[in-house]
Amino acid sequence: MMRYVGLYRELDTNESIVLENNVLTPTIFKKDVQVKKMIGHEKKEVPVSCLMANIYLTNKRLMFLIIREVEALVLRKKGVPTLSGIEGSWYEIPVSAITKVEALTKELGKDKELRALIPALASKKTVSLVEIVYNGQRTSGNFKEYMESMFDAEGLARMFNLKGVVELANKVQIVGEQNISIVPKLKGMLS
Repeated sequence: MMRYVGLYRELDTNESIVLENNVLTPTIFKKDVQVKKMIGHEKKEVPVSCLMANIYLTNKRLMFLIIREVEALVLRKKGVPTLSGIEGSWYEIPVSAITKVEALTKELGKDKELRALIPALASKKTVSLVEIVYNGQRTSGNFKEYMESMFDAEGLARMFNLKGVVELANKVQIVGEQNISIVPKLKGMLS
């Protein structure tokens, strides 16, 4: 018996759906960049893509079906290219590649970058989001090629004028109160 998520993504034989979100969800992919300073290191959080996606969690992977890119002017000003042809692309993170999951509440008055990335949030005072840190080398899907080719240490240094990049970490923020239910499910799978 074949089982599918989204429109056409087949699940493995021993894979089962844990959570299926058919609501278009603002999803922000970021890189945590550690930069060498004269004394010590400095960490910077750099947004690299803002998408509308449907989210699916199985017992093996967290999957994003990319519906469209959000026109985030703040990214364009920094030189992040507009994506073309990503509609219908998948990005998959194996549950075993996830290192941290937490629910956060951001005050949009203090987090101006989040408000700039998703202008539809401008009327809100706070927003709930799920933040997931993961090993990007273990991901799969069409969107992975874009992430790897554009946002390696050299590409980030060039786009965001960063010097002395020593370490990169991958992070995704799933925006919206309706997504908080994924946190206990993922944490249960990680322990």
